[in-house]
Amino acid sequence: MSTAGGRTIGVLILTLVCLSLAGPAGALAEEQSPPAVPARIGTKLVRGLANLVTGVGEFPKQIYLIGKNEGWVQGTFRGPVEGLGMVIARTVAGAYEVLTFPIPLPPGYQPMLLPEYVWQLEPTPQLTVPVEPAAPMLKPDDR
Repeated sequence: MSTAGGRTIGVLILTLVCLSLAGPAGALAEEQSPPAVPARIGTKLVRGLANLVTGVGEFPKQIYLIGKNEGWVQGTFRGPVEGLGMVIARTVAGAYEVLTFPIPLPPGYQPMLLPEYVWQLEPTPQLTVPVEPAAPMLKPDDR
């Protein structure tokens, strides 16, 4: 091997190392700004295709989740019913997203179902802080 070939390989390896180290920093900068419209369109198309193909995974998922959270008797009897409903919902949502991927419906190309994919965990409910009313409320004694 000649020294020119060795230098070329060395420069190539050094370039790859520098690019791999710069990659995460660039990804962090991109996360702070909203993704561009073409990226959101592509995400909607991929999400729709994934949900269209993997919607049947909701059947065993619902049996497992209901059995785990509410007991295996409930999971055995109610799980298949909810699973079938979610198979239909996720498959139809996937077909809708594939057919309408260039159109921003729902607004901002948001997912129709949460979680976005069948293999993701269920979203946890957000606790809301009670908001004080803008004007003081009248008590029954204040008439």
